[in-house]
This record gives sequence, C-alpha cells and structure tokens, in this order.
Amino acid sequence: MKKFVSIILITVFAALLAISGSADFRATFSLTGASSARAGESLTVAFKADGNGICGILAEISFDPSVLTFKSSSGALSNWRVEVTEKGAGKLQIWAEENNGFKSPIKSQQTVINLNFTVSSSAKTGDKLSVSAKINETSNGEDELNNLSASYSGTVARPLSSDSKLKELSVNGYTISPAFSLDVTDYSIEGEVEYTVSALKITATANDGEAKTEISGARLSVGDNTVKIKVTAENGSSTTYSIKAKMKQDPNYVASSDTALSGITLSEGRLSPAFSSDVYDYIVYVPYEADSIQITGTPHDKKASAKTEGDEALIVGDNAFAVICTAENGDTGQYNVKVVRMGEYITTTEEITETETDTDTDTVTETETDTVTETETDPIDTTTDINDTETDTTAADTEKEPPETTGETVSDGEIRVPLWFIVVAAVCGIIIGALACILVQSSLKERK
Repeated sequence: MKKFVSIILITVFAALLAISGSADFRATFSLTGASSARAGESLTVAFKADGNGICGILAEISFDPSVLTFKSSSGALSNWRVEVTEKGAGKLQIWAEENNGFKSPIKSQQTVINLNFTVSSSAKTGDKLSVSAKINETSNGEDELNNLSASYSGTVARPLSSDSKLKELSVNGYTISPAFSLDVTDYSIEGEVEYTVSALKITATANDGEAKTEISGARLSVGDNTVKIKVTAENGSSTTYSIKAKMKQDPNYVASSDTALSGITLSEGRLSPAFSSDVYDYIVYVPYEADSIQITGTPHDKKASAKTEGDEALIVGDNAFAVICTAENGDTGQYNVKVVRMGEYITTTEEITETETDTDTDTVTETETDTVTETETDPIDTTTDINDTETDTTAADTEKEPPETTGETVSDGEIRVPLWFIVVAAVCGIIIGALACILVQSSLKERK
C-alpha cells in the first residue's frame, strides 16, 4: 500500500513539473521606430523579441508599399542565423534560429533584426507609416507559441523648411539704408558711427521659427566695417544679410608718417644690392627671354599703401620703375628700380672652304737663296818665258762657304733663313774677299 501511494505521488509531482515548465515558457514581440519621418527619408523599424528561452522565430511582416519601400536588413543576433525574404509587394518573411546548440537563447528583450525602409517621396504630410508582424511560430526547443503579433505606427512629417529670410532687421540708434525688405540683403548705416561705440546692437528675426540666425562683425574698428547676419533654414539652406558701417577716427589719433617699405618682390631677376628699407636705388638684370616683369612693394606700416609705376613690358636695355609708398598721413617715399634686359644672343655657323690648286704641285715651297760674290781684280804682271810657263794661283776671287741651316721650319720641306743671318754672311764674304786680294798682290810683288 505504501509503495502504491509513493508511485502515485511521484507521478503527480512529475506531471506538475511538466505543467509548470510548460506554463513558464513565454515570448513577446514588438516593432519600434521613429514616431515620424519625412518624404524621401530613411526609416528603420526594429523587430524585437522578449522571453525566457526563445530559440526559434518565424514571422511575417506587412507594410504599405505605396508609402514604404524595403531596402535592407541589419543587426542580426549573435550566434543566430537570421534571414529576411521578400514574399511580394509589402510582404517579408523573417526566419531566426539559434545555431549554438541552444546555448544562446533569448532571455530578455533583444533586437532580432533591423528592417530598413525609405519613405516614398510622394508621401504627403500626415500619411500613416505602418508595419505589422504576425509570429507564426516561436519555440524554445520543446514548446511552441503561435498567433502572436506586433505592430509599428508613425506619420509622415512635414518637409523641412527652406525659409532662410529675415522678417525684421534693425540697428539700435541708427538708420539703415535702404529701408528693410526681406528680399534685400545689402544695407549701410546712414552717417558715421562714433568712436566711442564699441559694438552695434542689431535686431535680426528669422521669418521661420525653425531657422537660426548668426551675427558677426558687430564689434567695430576705425574705418570701414561690414556686419554679417547669416540665416540658416531648417533644411540647411542659408541667406546672408550685410550692413556696412564706418566708424570715426579717434580725435586724439596721430596718423603715421612711415613711408618705408619692408620688401620688394620681383617676378624676374634679383635686386642688387640686397633690399634694405633705407636703400632707395636698385638694379636688376634679366635675360632677353624675360619680356615682362612685375614689381611689388610691401609697406612697413600696415596702414600705408604701395604702388609701382613703370611699364611691365620690357624693352632691350634700361627700364625704369618707381615703387611709391604712401604713408597713412599722405607722405610718400620712392624706391627706384632699374631693370636691364639683355640683348638677344644669336649664334651663326659659317663654313668656309678654300681650295687652291696649282698646276705643278699642291705644296708651295718658299726658298730664299742669297748669294753674295765679290771679285776684285788688280793688274798683274805676268812674265812668260819660252821654256817655262808658270801659273800661280794663290787666291780665289770667289770664296764659298758651306750653307748653314739656322732657320725655323715653316712647313714640310721649307726652311726660312732669318734676314740677320743673310746680312752677316754677306759682310763676312766681303771681308774675306778683300783679304784674299791683298794677299795675292803681295805675293806677286815678292816674285818680281
């Protein structure tokens, strides 16, 4: 009996556990997205699940294709295989399955997948944006829940405003000209602003409440100023209004008399000497190819101005330029720059061929022969016997010396004898001839 009761109790306990486990499985779903979207904009709707052990989901998604167009899906669960399939116009099917051996079930609200749509550009303000989901099957591996649903609803918002106009513009204490009109963007303050005014107080009100205004340049400095008022519309387009204002000079201010330059810039060549603010004359050499030049002076004082006088087109030779610096008080200083453009260099090639042809020879040989012969004859007594004939010749009237070659070689086969050598040889010949004659006469006298 006791054994039978024990068996009954165990069976009931197991049944209760089974019922308890089945009743404990739960799953809920939702679709979430922005409350509104404008025509042409993107819309993301998140398909979410919440439960205590969801391992599989099969759902159908419906939407109005005249308002929404499905583009893509993103953001799938980790360790889940999630697929989105289009089943026709306005129809999608989502199949999600845990593929980690039931180790990664959904136990709290999680986004299963994001569905990305585009709002039709023809959608009108106020049109309804709707996406619905019907869950055909949800399981935890043992139990299933069917016929669950979820939905999203939103509206098409109005387009972003493109109005970047002002409906009011004024300057406190001053009159602007012309009178304000939202379509006129350029204005000026009548008269001059006193030196004691540190900044203008400007009122600028946008025509559209969603537009933003930004004012810059209201803090003035002496001289001309421009105040800018930029109006940016809701859609990002913008319009800029401007107000010109001139501030008076400080009555105690003394204008600068600085007429110096801090530098001279050339488009060609180099200054000589190197620039110095207290040197006023320079020269620049440029090649013939440089047919123009730009010379710019930089004032030492920012309130001074500089201009260059002279023709930028260069002629060959000297070109005069003057860089004039005008100080704030009207004084002027002048720097002189002489630009010398070099003449054109022309290269010519001349080929001169000379051919001289002689009938007898191709080589001209110059030979100079100087022969000096001097003969002196004095009366000589000659005695001739019948039986004896005596001929005595003891001297020669003409004496020859072997030629000397002391000249310089001019060309092949040609020796040029210096003139001094010829003169010396002639004088020596004359002296030797005279001595020979004297010796002959002395010999004849001795014989007599």
